[in-house]
Amino acid sequence: MRHMSDKLNDLRYIKTERAIRKAFHELLQEKDMKRITVRELVERAEINKTTFYCHYETLPDLIDTLEKEKINYIIDNLDEAHLLYEDPDRFIDNLYRNLKDCQISEISRHGASGNGFIDRLKEALSRELTERGFNAEDYRNTTTLLVFILHGLLGVMNAGDDTDESIDLIKSFIRSGMKT
Repeated sequence: MRHMSDKLNDLRYIKTERAIRKAFHELLQEKDMKRITVRELVERAEINKTTFYCHYETLPDLIDTLEKEKINYIIDNLDEAHLLYEDPDRFIDNLYRNLKDCQISEISRHGASGNGFIDRLKEALSRELTERGFNAEDYRNTTTLLVFILHGLLGVMNAGDDTDESIDLIKSFIRSGMKT
């Protein structure tokens, strides 16, 4: 049996993985994730079902993998995590840029886990804040604040209303709420 590291260096594996993901993203542009089948995915990717199942157990497994990768990207590129309370505007701008960079609205809108994605991202953000020395006990409403920010940013992105004015409105709500 081959190790995962061997697969990741195998050009055939890489090309197949790329084809699966490309086909999946194309299908997401056409229909809701719940209506996508393995059959149409493999036809679009020009692979057989057995090959798909060598990469993923199910379509939700594919979604789960994509969500985890996007969460890791967001956390890895979150330069301003420590500024959540010191400078929430910079925190929100940094988080928003990362969400846009990894095209998160596509997965969050169609994700298999619904709000589960936001919950996983919130948990990852909370862990990251703790690891960077942020004392969550000092701020009892950190979880609520993160949920509000994430729902707000993803909401405007999914609605196609991610203008500076919409983002500024979220920032204003956060600043006002933090003063009380």
